Amino acid sequence: METPENRDFEIIPPEPRSGDNVTIRGTSSAEFVDIAIAFTRTVPVASGKYKCRMPGTEIPERPNHLTVRTENVKDLKVKVKILLWMTRRARASDGVAEICESDVPSGKYDIRIEGNAAEGQSQVDLTVTASRTIKVKDGKFEETFSTRTIPADEFEVTVAEQTEFIQLR
Repeated sequence: METPENRDFEIIPPEPRSGDNVTIRGTSSAEFVDIAIAFTRTVPVASGKYKCRMPGTEIPERPNHLTVRTENVKDLKVKVKILLWMTRRARASDGVAEICESDVPSGKYDIRIEGNAAEGQSQVDLTVTASRTIKVKDGKFEETFSTRTIPADEFEVTVAEQTEFIQLR
C-alpha cells in the first residue's frame, strides 16, 4: 500500500491481519492530536431483532469518545460490562439511532449491541467509532490499538482530519 505524500502519520503494520495490534505513529506541530478508528459491521436480523457482541473490547485512556450508530432500525441498545452491566438506549429518527459516550474509563469491556430493526429489514449496518486525543511530545505521537473486535474488512483511521482506509485481512 502506498503512503500518501501529504500524510503526517504511518500505520504499522501497513497490511494488518485481524487480531493484530496496530500502531499509528506520526508527527505534528500541534500540542495534541485526535485519532479515530471507525468500522462498519453488517448484522443479520432475526425475528425483527439484531444483535452484535464484541467481547474484550479495549477502551483507551481518557480523553476518549465512543459512538455506536445503527441504520435501518427502530431503536438501539448498547450494553457495556466491566464489572456490572450498564445500558444506554436510543430511539431511531428516520431509521438511524446513535449513542455517544465521552470519557469512558479505560479497560476491557464486553459490549453487546442490540435492538429492533426497521420493518422488512434483513440486515442492519452498525458503525462503531472510537476516538482519543493524545499529547504530542517533541513533535511526535504514537498510539497502539487492537484489531481484535474489528471485522476482517476495511476500517478507517483518521488522524488530525487526514483519513486512511485500511484493509484488515
